[in-house]
Amino acid sequence: MRRIVTAAAVVLLLVSGCSATKGEPSSAPAAVNLSPDQNRLSTERVAAVAALVPPRIQAAGVLRIGGTIDNTPPLSCYATDNKTPIGFELDIAILVAEVMGLRPDRQITSWDNMFLGVDSGRYDVAFSNISVTDERMKKYDFATYRRDLLGFEARKGATFEVRGPADLAGRSVALASGSTQERIMLQWNEANQRAGQEPIEIQYYQKASDYYLALQSGRVDVYVGPSSTVVYHANTSGQTELVGVVDSAADTINSQVGAMSRRGDGMAPAVTAAVNELIRNGRYAEVLDRWGLGDQRVERSEVNPTLSANG
Repeated sequence: MRRIVTAAAVVLLLVSGCSATKGEPSSAPAAVNLSPDQNRLSTERVAAVAALVPPRIQAAGVLRIGGTIDNTPPLSCYATDNKTPIGFELDIAILVAEVMGLRPDRQITSWDNMFLGVDSGRYDVAFSNISVTDERMKKYDFATYRRDLLGFEARKGATFEVRGPADLAGRSVALASGSTQERIMLQWNEANQRAGQEPIEIQYYQKASDYYLALQSGRVDVYVGPSSTVVYHANTSGQTELVGVVDSAADTINSQVGAMSRRGDGMAPAVTAAVNELIRNGRYAEVLDRWGLGDQRVERSEVNPTLSANG
């Protein structure tokens, strides 16, 4: 059974005073601090977690963290000074390093170079809204820390909503290659074709500026991405609106975001232990709520979770 999350429920978690009815005006997000003065949450070192960190990283005393910045608040963006990196992905990575008793060294890179950096050992771990997929787990280990809700964004005044595959039949969709949203849209497309409906036209983009330009210019009907960034953009741009939020394509899909490390190098168990400590001590819930992501919390972090057979 497909699980649908109402758009209103997600909007209310991210914005204050936002209308719950599609098509009505919504207010700008409140309580999300985009200034360079972040006053970030902090936590204490936990010896049992620190002991799980691979010896070479313990000896260095530094956790080298790879990540991207594509100006997609509240996950990852530059502050209002246009130079200070901020967002949930950075905050959770710093908290994980602190539980390990390590100094966080977050290095900004491109999406492709982030993977290459993990491959080469330049980064010990990557935090960058990375969807956990079976294909990626052939080469990397993952420690999960967030559910992967999907949001659907269309131009202002859209006359349709997205609750399932049929709603996108014959429509063009922008998304990022290799993502959970790609996996789900491919499954939706197959479902439409089996039902004799028109296919979904999938177009691939990697940068926020590119897929929003495609959306505004009419090259695509819908952008599908992390619900948090979709909701935020729709409620600040004034040019688009949220037309649907979906938890997953089917109950057999375990859509999660995870910290990525080299396969078998020992980092994933340490990160998982750190996240579970943050869940225990309450910092995890605090940092999620700080960025309006409370609906995406996980009960426990896992190493390389089991996904669907089609994942």
